[in-house]
Amino acid sequence: MAKRQIYTTAKGVAMYPHLRKPETYEGQEIGLTIKLMLEAEETEKFKAFLMGEVEKAKSMPEYKGKSFANPNIGLGETKDGDEYFKFKTKSTFTNKQGETFKKTVPIYDSKGKPLPDNVEVGSGSIVRVAYSVNPYWKNKTMKGVTLYLEAVQVIELKEYGQQDAGAFGFGIEEDGYVVADAETVESPFTGDEDTENGADF
Repeated sequence: MAKRQIYTTAKGVAMYPHLRKPETYEGQEIGLTIKLMLEAEETEKFKAFLMGEVEKAKSMPEYKGKSFANPNIGLGETKDGDEYFKFKTKSTFTNKQGETFKKTVPIYDSKGKPLPDNVEVGSGSIVRVAYSVNPYWKNKTMKGVTLYLEAVQVIELKEYGQQDAGAFGFGIEEDGYVVADAETVESPFTGDEDTENGADF
């Protein structure tokens, strides 16, 4: 069996990554996934590369006589019309002995050092994705290439749950209030109010 070839994408913006825990849809597990939004030029280059992989599949004996018109190449579109690519892999694997194991996706920082297990890569992170390409043909509408997720390199981290003001629709007000570097917000509760009737909360 030929060893699969692994490729690496250009840098892009991560969307809804599920790299530690599998993505689910309507109660069904999809697997470990990440959506990647590239710059417009890189998007076109990547689409051209993937269509080239589809052309290669047409010459394979197992797909002889099969139509690959309008193939799926892992390309999606947001509600705003921005294109992205989705990479995925199963969250478990079973060996020849029938034993099932949890699968992990290697995640590295910009210097190639593995990220700690407690670091969750969130949407908005700048990443590169290592992937392999696998052609498939199930029927006239379900055919193309699957982008298998192999690993992720994080160039700029935005942890899961970390959002800036823009995520809530707030823009920048030139003449507005700006918090000072050393300024902190005091809690409206004092130490005496932390307990009531001797009970700790």
